[in-house]
Amino acid sequence: MINAILFYYNLKPKKINNTNGYYYFYINNILYHLIIYYRNNNEIDDIYKLNNYMLSLGIPVHNILLNKDNKIITYIDNVPYILYKINIPDNKSINLIDIEKTDINYYYKELVRDKWDILWSKRIDYLEYHINQNGKKYPIIVESFSYFVGMCENAISYIRNTYNEEKKEYSDNYTISHDKLIYNNNTYSLFNPLNIIIDHKSRDIAEYIKLSFFTDNFNIYDELNDYFKRNYFSKYGIRLLFGRLLYPSFYLDMYDQIITNNIKEEKILELISRIKDYEIYLKNIFIFLNKFYPIPEVEWIMKKTS
Repeated sequence: MINAILFYYNLKPKKINNTNGYYYFYINNILYHLIIYYRNNNEIDDIYKLNNYMLSLGIPVHNILLNKDNKIITYIDNVPYILYKINIPDNKSINLIDIEKTDINYYYKELVRDKWDILWSKRIDYLEYHINQNGKKYPIIVESFSYFVGMCENAISYIRNTYNEEKKEYSDNYTISHDKLIYNNNTYSLFNPLNIIIDHKSRDIAEYIKLSFFTDNFNIYDELNDYFKRNYFSKYGIRLLFGRLLYPSFYLDMYDQIITNNIKEEKILELISRIKDYEIYLKNIFIFLNKFYPIPEVEWIMKKTS
């Protein structure tokens, strides 16, 4: 791999390390990551353009480097890779201020992740098919699967009602967002250009609120109180936020990690053991949000008692 880095990028590291599916190395105390490109090929041009746009505005993000042929993707042994220079430590802890939104003045069509109800429905259809075919291999998942599918369907219904009943405002413009905020039980890099997408600002906020429950962030209400003093939400936007809170992405992401052998199935028991508390958390978050914006109740959530 050292020879490949030298050939394609004219960089000569003394040592290359391989961990968690990517390579990293230092040159003059600067850290570089060589990572497999896993997204659709039709997204790569927009990813690179958005990367440069963010850098031009001083928005924290790692810097994608072109190879000797001015190509974004480099094929090494027929595997597509992206090389980027690390600008911010990946292990930096995050707070709500870190994910406050930057509006996008340009339209990066291939990176847009709206129409959540359709995306979620397709994901559920796939996972239902998968568990029907492989249920014997994952008995713990089978036992909990129906409950979380029910949560997904509730979230889909809530989002569809929002689409039908509310109108977008200026505050609902697309913003820089992230595919995930957490991965493999560690904070996922907010600065990885392959993690950046375009979506509604409620996406990252909702995922942060969910993450705060599972990381026992007891400051979440103070953070949210400050956040809503600085940021306006339309009725459309705040309903999207609560609809996304209903969507159990934490469970589905862990499901994906289990079936790809990144973690053992038993790990999901820790999550399942906390779901009743999460229901109470949802109720409390709803009550908190409702102080700022009147939003439709979810009956089964409001019936929960601590």
